[in-house]
Amino acid sequence: MKATSDISHINNEGRAVSLDLNLLHTFTVVYRMRSITAAAESLGISQPAVSHALKRLRHHFGDELFVRSRTGVQPTHLATRIYEELGGPIARIVSVAAERTTFDPGHSTRRFRIALTDLGEAALLPRILAVMEVTGPGIRVEVVRLDIATVAAEILSGDLDAAISSSRVAGPATAEVLFEDRYGCLVPGDFAEDRGAVRLEDLRRLREVRVGSSAGHQAITDVLASVGPDVFADVPHVEVQGFTSLPKLVAQCGFAAIVPINAFRQLAHADDVKVLELPFTSPSTQVWLSSQRTGRGRESYAQAWFLDAVREALQAT
Repeated sequence: MKATSDISHINNEGRAVSLDLNLLHTFTVVYRMRSITAAAESLGISQPAVSHALKRLRHHFGDELFVRSRTGVQPTHLATRIYEELGGPIARIVSVAAERTTFDPGHSTRRFRIALTDLGEAALLPRILAVMEVTGPGIRVEVVRLDIATVAAEILSGDLDAAISSSRVAGPATAEVLFEDRYGCLVPGDFAEDRGAVRLEDLRRLREVRVGSSAGHQAITDVLASVGPDVFADVPHVEVQGFTSLPKLVAQCGFAAIVPINAFRQLAHADDVKVLELPFTSPSTQVWLSSQRTGRGRESYAQAWFLDAVREALQAT
């Protein structure tokens, strides 16, 4: 690893001196492996080079840092304190620096994991893949079903690279608006409409099929609450866990469903259904992209590429 970064340290004489990031990286590897030989092999350098780095660090900190033992080396109390403070940040910096030189989307087969609803999978994923194909044809994508209650923890743990939802993810995950949508009413294709809208009296008599709350469309609940219980019942006639079954249920059973307009206008053509405007002002909804990205360099270079591809695909919606 070649790095130009350094870290300032106040030595025993009160003077600020610079410390090469490569030396600290060597320190963290020796600390984890408890062996100069194993550390040299891991770093791809010679044992004398590791010993020389430790000599410089000992002089810098005024401490032995590591003492020989029967099994290798053992850290001193100060070395443990240094590792507890710097071990994690140094590992992340090294990882990002290395990835910037090794991640080539044009040749990479890296896998990214993204959480989507079934509607997002059907309506948004093809556009994301089309953008990724241009510069990363070998990149792989794994889609997991979005659960709004658990997605924040999965993002923060690193299990997910990103999530797209219609409700802002709670917790410290970073979220940004990709685009805005609004809601309409999905009805059978032969439903008598009123200049592109559903009449309020017709809406009251229709039985509702509703997507469960785990999909994160809180705005659907907001729509129903805004018009009162005399339109749709508090408890729907049928509740399902995804959106893609709605067209067939509406077409074959005569139900109605509140759905995001833009997405369903793309998906409704295959079944005998249509999306009509609501007979009242529909609240808009924002579609969010959530990730670990902080804008402070903590995201990996590869993840930044992936998030940029998602933005390019969807922000023009």
